[in-house]
Amino acid sequence: MRKILSVIGTTGVGKSNLAVDLCRTLRGQAINSDAMQASQVYKGLDIITNKMPLEERHGVTHHLMDFLDPEDEYKVTEFKRDATQCIEKLSNENQLPVLVGGTNYYMQSLLWRNTLIKETNGESDEEEDRSRSRSPSPEIVPELEVLETPELYDRLKQVDPIMATKWHVSDRRKIMRSLQIFHATGKPQSEIIKEQKAQKETHGAQPRFKALVFWLYADPVALYPRLDERVDKMIETGLFEEIKDLRRRVVAGSITLPGQELEKYQRGLWQAIGYKEFDPYFTAVEENTLEEPDTSPKFKLSELKKIKDECTERMKAATRRYARRQVQWIRNKFLPSVFDSKGDVLVYLLDAGDLDAWNTNVQQKAIDVARAFLEDRPMPDPASFGDVAAKMLSKSDAEDTHARVLNWKKHVCPVCITNKGEVAIMNGDLEWEQHKKSRWHRKSSKRKRMEELTANKPPL
Repeated sequence: MRKILSVIGTTGVGKSNLAVDLCRTLRGQAINSDAMQASQVYKGLDIITNKMPLEERHGVTHHLMDFLDPEDEYKVTEFKRDATQCIEKLSNENQLPVLVGGTNYYMQSLLWRNTLIKETNGESDEEEDRSRSRSPSPEIVPELEVLETPELYDRLKQVDPIMATKWHVSDRRKIMRSLQIFHATGKPQSEIIKEQKAQKETHGAQPRFKALVFWLYADPVALYPRLDERVDKMIETGLFEEIKDLRRRVVAGSITLPGQELEKYQRGLWQAIGYKEFDPYFTAVEENTLEEPDTSPKFKLSELKKIKDECTERMKAATRRYARRQVQWIRNKFLPSVFDSKGDVLVYLLDAGDLDAWNTNVQQKAIDVARAFLEDRPMPDPASFGDVAAKMLSKSDAEDTHARVLNWKKHVCPVCITNKGEVAIMNGDLEWEQHKKSRWHRKSSKRKRMEELTANKPPL
């Protein structure tokens, strides 16, 4: 079984720096797995996709980076195929493959078998690895994309009522995904999840490689200010020029935003944090045909600055939310598979909260553990790397993905009505418990009781 290293963690935590350190020390090359919110697979656009500057790579070769046109999408099956080819090639050349990126779903699909719907439908890893075509993914169903969300939800209720009970009636992305899976496989998504769960319970997780994974972690108190500062630096170093260039290309017709209005920022490059967040600002500027904001006949400089500041904060908030989701994914979806891998996939959490202690807390620890891994020497206990590592890597805190999906349900509040006059729907038990404690629910419950008392009061 091929040996590989992998570096995972939140955006802005230093993954690329550690990957370069490992490659330079251990004769390796990096393989990029950032393919979603930081879509480094795309040509150019170095700022919006947070590519590591060439001078900071110190001559380390990076694969699967900077090769895709902005109008194209990079599917997880394509990544898995291309990354597998890179791993095979580098291993045959006695170079160490070091995967690095924040798209944990892509990383997980590469490390384990039978994690993709396509594989569950009968295509083996070997068959997929031999595939070389870039034909459109069978998951995209054009006739579905033109339908309104309520129509999609009605279709989902017909073909997969179990999944329909789990998604909000307005969550177009999740509804569409469940329908696409059904069209691609001929099976309801809920049935496939049950099959994957049963297979995992019977055979355990099935790694494709012997992998050592470094999880770089920083407490939000330390991480979030760094993320905010990075957004400010992106703006200072040319983010707006990249966004303006993309918008010009969209207007000129050389690039087309995918899908309908509700989902156009949920696919391909357009998921990259920054483009959609600054749409209100650039729309305000473009509607007044401005080159410089202070020449606007309709918008004063102060008004445009306010819009710009709001968009900047929106980008910072989106970046922080993305970081939280990345941690949740690792704990709830990645780690359960690691625990079932019977030692073929090892994870070590390294504390990257203090950048001044990087060499001691991150770089040297990672190099020492990697050398032991490559030389088949005894490995240290991951829990011995500190209290945070012991807690975050504990099995009791990690919940199996299949169990979460199958046990998850939505709750309809019997008393609360939204501003649109619709019943209030909460997604999952946690959101339901939080809603019951909310001021909105308390006021609605009180009003409901008063109405019942009035209705039951005998006439005078």
